[in-house]
Amino acid sequence: MRNRKWVLISAIGLLSVLIGQGIYADFRSENNDSPVTETIHQSIPPATSSNATFNAAQNPGQQIELVPGAGKDEVEYNCGLCHSLSYITMRPPISAQSWAREVNLMRGFYGASISDGTAQKIIQYLGSHYTPETVKR
Repeated sequence: MRNRKWVLISAIGLLSVLIGQGIYADFRSENNDSPVTETIHQSIPPATSSNATFNAAQNPGQQIELVPGAGKDEVEYNCGLCHSLSYITMRPPISAQSWAREVNLMRGFYGASISDGTAQKIIQYLGSHYTPETVKR
């Protein structure tokens, strides 16, 4: 009785291996016959005029308006080079100290080439307009 049990288990195991090899061989032959390559086509959105220019970090259809103030131009240029300005306007407001940490993180860790003077203008602007105390809800 014991030998029959092992023979049956061995036969089932051998059958499983053979079926697995057949499935694997079938899979390999399907993938090697004719490799399918897909081409992705992306169209450029139509420009509003022949000399229109867009900031690469922003969606041309979405204009982010920052609060007017000293340092706004520096923020739009320097921050908009790497990411959308919606990172400033859509996030929950943070403290002025947190804005200073964010700007220094962008300069130090992410390598944003912003001079010390410009960084101070950016920190001053963000700390004056996008903190819990200054953001109008």
